[in-house]
Amino acid sequence: MAKPDLERIIQPAQHLELLFGAQEEQHRVDMRDTVIYDVHPDMKGFIVAQTEPPVLKSMTGNPIESTFLWLSAPGEEPKRYAFHTRIQELITHYTLSLGQTVQAFRLAYPKDLHERNIRFSYRLRPVKQYPITLWVEGHEQPLPIIEISEGGVCVSCPQLRSFSALKPGDKLFITLDFNKQSQMKAQLQVVRRFRRPQFPRMEFMGARFLGLSMNEQALLAAEIRKAQRVILRKMAGLESMRAATVKPLNRRELSS
Repeated sequence: MAKPDLERIIQPAQHLELLFGAQEEQHRVDMRDTVIYDVHPDMKGFIVAQTEPPVLKSMTGNPIESTFLWLSAPGEEPKRYAFHTRIQELITHYTLSLGQTVQAFRLAYPKDLHERNIRFSYRLRPVKQYPITLWVEGHEQPLPIIEISEGGVCVSCPQLRSFSALKPGDKLFITLDFNKQSQMKAQLQVVRRFRRPQFPRMEFMGARFLGLSMNEQALLAAEIRKAQRVILRKMAGLESMRAATVKPLNRRELSS
């Protein structure tokens, strides 16, 4: 597979995912979405949109890693590439268009690219005693969750046209329900679609969360920890447990 051309990647409107102090050995990755506004080769830098959580002035000079998914040809699996850069300057009033100013910051122009694999976080398989339910906007029935983490989710896809048309890079809005106790709306971006030999008639989809606020990240992490505690109690022999194979609820059943 050919490597992407760096000059063609560092262009306005290119979406990037920035890694801040990745601690993958602790199963935690701080990844924040951004988009390139402008490129200034003469200044050896390029300007990107402010992130959520925002980049602070105190972070000026910090090295970070910028990543992106690249599809070399239609039908092939996308690969993640990355480059090392540095925060050069925080721009509080960047003129995006006539009469519109936004927050932004400048990153150093990179020297080269490399392939990057990211282990986002601990992956949890939902259990019957603490069900986690996922609905896609516009659909009554939930999608079965195979695994969920603080970084993303893996689901099995129904054989419907609206789902079969989804491809890597596509985005969709979802609602997550945690044990009928709390809910969270979020946006997902499809990372890959795949099949497993043991389930030849089923198709699976892996997707990552986009643009979660600090409060949403905290809620997701807390709910995953609650489910983890259920699993640990089972391992300690304190209660019986089975993997979540119960009939999924629909929205009407949840609200009744």
